[in-house]
Amino acid sequence: MKTENLPETVREFMASYIATLDDLSVLVVLIEGGSRWWGAATMAVQAGLSVSEVRAVLDAFARHNLLDMRISNEIRYQLRPGSEELVHAIHAFAAEYRRAPARIVRAVAQRPGRGVSDFADAFRIRRR
Repeated sequence: MKTENLPETVREFMASYIATLDDLSVLVVLIEGGSRWWGAATMAVQAGLSVSEVRAVLDAFARHNLLDMRISNEIRYQLRPGSEELVHAIHAFAAEYRRAPARIVRAVAQRPGRGVSDFADAFRIRRR
């Protein structure tokens, strides 16, 4: 499936911020969590990824101005886009994901340079 079937705002957001299925998994958990603050370990359980994979994604999202961070006994992250444009893009992405999650997964998995195993990973059963 090509991304042409997705709204332009969603295509642009995905091209800029979602390079891997790990990125997608973490972003979906952040969106579903609303204003919740997340530690990497808790996020890892929810996303079905390792703590190091989650930290890498969260750090990348923070560098791209998608997250707010707090430092206490651990670094905690909250989805808080740093501009109105990013807020709009996240809302458009979330609406499209809720409407057609398989379409989003396929679009990420089938990006150029993605392998069949990456696509299969999207359907891997993960512990919650």
